[in-house]
Amino acid sequence: MNTQTFYDRLRECYLGIKNTNDAKVFIMRQILEDYFNFLNNGDGDGEKLNFANAQALWRERNREYRYDREITFIRQEMNRVVHGQKRDISDDTLRIYYEFCVRLINLISKEMPDAATLAAYGHIDENYLDDLNKLQRNAVLDKSRVVYVNAGPGTGKTHLLVYKIADLLIKQKDQVKIVAMSYTRSSASSLSAKIEEVTDRLNIVRFNFPYSGTIHSFSLNSLKSYAKSKGQKFDYVIADDNEIEDIVDDIYYSSDLKFEHEIIREYLLHPELNGDEALRSLVEEKKTLYKRISVGEILDLYLKKITEDEEFVKWTSKNMNYLLVDEAQDLTKVNYQILDALLEKVPDLKIFLVGDPRQNIFGFLGGSYKYLDAFLSKYDDSVSRQYLKESYRCPQYILDYTNGLEFDDCENVHLESQVDQDGEICINEFDDEYEEAEEIVRYISSLPDRKSVAILSPRLRPLSRIVDSLNEKGIPFIVQGGSHSVKPHIQAFAYLNRIVETGCKSLGPVNGLCEKFEMPKYRNLHEFMHSTLGMEVSRLHGSYVNANMTFLELSRSFVKICRQHIASGIKEEQDKDFKLLYDCVIKKADSPEAFSRLFKYYRTMFSSLEVEFKSASEAPDPVLISTMHSAKGLEWDYVILPCMCDKYFPNPKINDEVDQEAKREHMNSSLKLMFVAATRAKKTLYITYPSRIRDTNSDARPSRYLKDLIL
Repeated sequence: MNTQTFYDRLRECYLGIKNTNDAKVFIMRQILEDYFNFLNNGDGDGEKLNFANAQALWRERNREYRYDREITFIRQEMNRVVHGQKRDISDDTLRIYYEFCVRLINLISKEMPDAATLAAYGHIDENYLDDLNKLQRNAVLDKSRVVYVNAGPGTGKTHLLVYKIADLLIKQKDQVKIVAMSYTRSSASSLSAKIEEVTDRLNIVRFNFPYSGTIHSFSLNSLKSYAKSKGQKFDYVIADDNEIEDIVDDIYYSSDLKFEHEIIREYLLHPELNGDEALRSLVEEKKTLYKRISVGEILDLYLKKITEDEEFVKWTSKNMNYLLVDEAQDLTKVNYQILDALLEKVPDLKIFLVGDPRQNIFGFLGGSYKYLDAFLSKYDDSVSRQYLKESYRCPQYILDYTNGLEFDDCENVHLESQVDQDGEICINEFDDEYEEAEEIVRYISSLPDRKSVAILSPRLRPLSRIVDSLNEKGIPFIVQGGSHSVKPHIQAFAYLNRIVETGCKSLGPVNGLCEKFEMPKYRNLHEFMHSTLGMEVSRLHGSYVNANMTFLELSRSFVKICRQHIASGIKEEQDKDFKLLYDCVIKKADSPEAFSRLFKYYRTMFSSLEVEFKSASEAPDPVLISTMHSAKGLEWDYVILPCMCDKYFPNPKINDEVDQEAKREHMNSSLKLMFVAATRAKKTLYITYPSRIRDTNSDARPSRYLKDLIL
């Protein structure tokens, strides 16, 4: 036993959730009593005295009178609570008791409390913003109702967001209710981890831990939480692309082929459209059966709720007063309609937007800088604009190139490098794509650190020659980006699970299963249920529902069915994948419904690329091959941009586009993609292009985006 033991006990008591505040005061008093007995007896078995006598003995033995008044005061105050003379201790009063106890032990022992103990009552280093540069600090301290921060690549965007949240928690404590929206689930998860890391390091008490998620997950969780507060239930989950197709397929066959797939899909994704009443009824029936809802619909439901339901507005006002938005340039029209409604309906709400219009590269998903620009223009009088111009990633030589790019729809705010090295851009022309691939691999072989090398391209398919050369030289690589799909045996398992989850009443997953098993599709459930496979699935469903089979046993039966119907030539891969599925999902789930919820978070672990590139080497430190889109937010010492010719980039098909506005937008988007790719490099940007494409026997010219570099 030592002083830290008592710090730990005090902290655990203060932060615990099982006891009332009054009970916590009683426990804290007991801890102080134990501390004085420890001072008198050490770890020995000496006589245990009550608090007053233990205090007196310590005072006489040590001739220590300096803190006697303080000790007596806190003891008497706590006695009033223990004896019922003072009740219903508030959180603020409890915090004072806790801080007083910690400071008392610190004064007597001369041993500083650990960071966690200090953090519990909010001991903060007053110089906590010293980790920020001047531009970042200005943005953090900006108190305007709407703040927009133009944050270029490498300027510390995430660093800024984390410290903005830390500043709010320090200054407003339990009064601030923060929601942080990110563009992707992985970005939200990463932001949460960094918030926790920084708040722990700065000893910040997180009375209300900031919500971090995507805008659609925020909308869904808000609707669920509000329904729960009203004693109601909103048990839908957001459907992924596969689940949407299942529902489309189900409706297609259930309607006796009356509605085409495209019409069903369009209505399912956009329920606000006017449609056939029979189709509307089928869609509602199947959504209720599947308990699935599209991203578009969840956003529309939230927008309708915040616009029309005053009770929901009041509930929202109580649970959110500060909204931070990352990647603001990629938000869609309905996203900004939601932000607009929130500002109108929640008077105390403040919004902190961070983005970079030059990195708006996900237009194909509906996001556009024009929506951000329109939003800022609408609130121009109350918007404060901040700019982060200091890049801690790219050398100035690379920034000089990207600073010179001219975009049609936004200003290119020039960046200044804070990196202490010159950097370089290397451009090489080769006779054809085969020679280009060989030279790229030779260049990679000459580099000191393969794991900090990335090969980036708008699409993966043109990189096949490079992949062949890497395998010939035994250089390992991994691939990210491109079109993915869940492996057939894992998707088949998920379909079996969903058939049972929906009570064998859904045709969509039945036909999805048939597709994976390479079997003919069924026009109705009756036909399937009378097939050999259908009768087996029905038997399993009955056994599970009647509690004659656990979910684990049900899962084992699913695996057995999948192995029977999918080629055994990949048995080793199947075994590995099913083991991973068990470890990550099955053993954490206790029902088909729980499996479906969990599987959404792990499905990417079981995906395969549409263009399948496999490394022949399993050596450590692989080179990364990625699409430019998937490289956003990442960085490497050496970035290689191959195939940079007019046959590949920008996409030559755009030249056939008749609509000149669409052509202009495509060219501008491709230029932004080039900006993103070039600013991933921390040391060297290595660009190559072939002067001839041997496989198509056609001549090629350098991409238009290289003209300033070649001259």
